Amino acid sequence: MKNIIEDVKLSIQLEEKGYDFYIKTAEKTGNPLAGSTLQSLAERELIHIEKIKEFYKNLTGEKILRSDWLKNVGVAPSKKSLIKPIIEKLKNNLEKKFETDKNINEAYKIAEGLETDSYKLYTKIANSTDDETAKKFYTALAQEEKEHYAILDETLEYLNNPGDWFKAKERWIVEG
Repeated sequence: MKNIIEDVKLSIQLEEKGYDFYIKTAEKTGNPLAGSTLQSLAERELIHIEKIKEFYKNLTGEKILRSDWLKNVGVAPSKKSLIKPIIEKLKNNLEKKFETDKNINEAYKIAEGLETDSYKLYTKIANSTDDETAKKFYTALAQEEKEHYAILDETLEYLNNPGDWFKAKERWIVEG
């Protein structure tokens, strides 16, 4: 039991680190797509922190989880539902000049590293516990971190090579 409590504490720290990084980086960028992506990921990190803290309180006996608690967290949101708030935020910034920050590639690589670290930790927790609630919860969190990574990867590809992105994602037909 002690190992899972330590792992849960570590996962809270990792999510807080991610939130701080995303929020600060989103504020610094002048790029609307990068800003809305990072802001949305920061909001997801806050949700993770809240849920992990609830789980931690359950483990320590401070608060017993409702019987339906896992129903609300056991399934990771779809990529589509994760992208929707990014697009909504982006709509509000379409009048701004669209430019890629010099350091946005570096920021995205750091963000992808955070998501990879979270994915690895959550997969480790899910695979090493006998607690079914922990297993399902951390499996769902790992899947969401994987989706976050994919979103970062795709938006970075779009920022750096929009033509190639459209060609790959929209399946454009090249004539000539």
